Amino acid sequence: MKKINIKIVADITCPWCFIGCNHLNTSLKSRNYYKYEIDWQPFYLNPTMPSNGIDRKQYLKNKFGKQVNLIESEILNVAKNYNIIINLEKIRTTPNTRKIHSAISLIKKHNFNKSFDFAFKIMTDYFTNGIDIRNETYLKKTFAKFSTHNKRMAFDKINHYENKEPFLNFDFINGVPVFIFNDKWTLNGAQAPKVIETIIDIAAKD
Repeated sequence: MKKINIKIVADITCPWCFIGCNHLNTSLKSRNYYKYEIDWQPFYLNPTMPSNGIDRKQYLKNKFGKQVNLIESEILNVAKNYNIIINLEKIRTTPNTRKIHSAISLIKKHNFNKSFDFAFKIMTDYFTNGIDIRNETYLKKTFAKFSTHNKRMAFDKINHYENKEPFLNFDFINGVPVFIFNDKWTLNGAQAPKVIETIIDIAAKD
């Protein structure tokens, strides 16, 4: 059986991306008799974000204004319905995600699926534990757990690599997450596991 390729277009600090990736993981476990290649594609929700990020409350106020509480309530309600733990109150900063996406891309050069596992770990630490994912020590330590090559040398390349990586252009996408199966079947948004499983079954017949 050939592998099902799943491209994930997402940003690390997008709560709907975190929910969507949780749904994907649930679906992959349900369909564990297929083989997968998970290909993370970076999407910058905040391409002009300062390198050191911005205070999360200020960021939300700037972006959503008076709709913040409504939007956060919707996120938390969906997460609760699927037993996904999100603690938004623990998050202090909305970071610039370019260095993290570069780390994902470095791991992907050696192992696609581990790069997704790394991305999901970062998202979990951010949304569940409120960890400051900008922290260099944290990022190096987490990177080392998922990289399969010379960890120190590879990580040291990130500051240079992030300026050279030709990230794909997804101008046709208005929001994330987006899941693309075998470059053919596309799901937009944090769709329920059953929906994802249906698309996986369809893609498996390609």
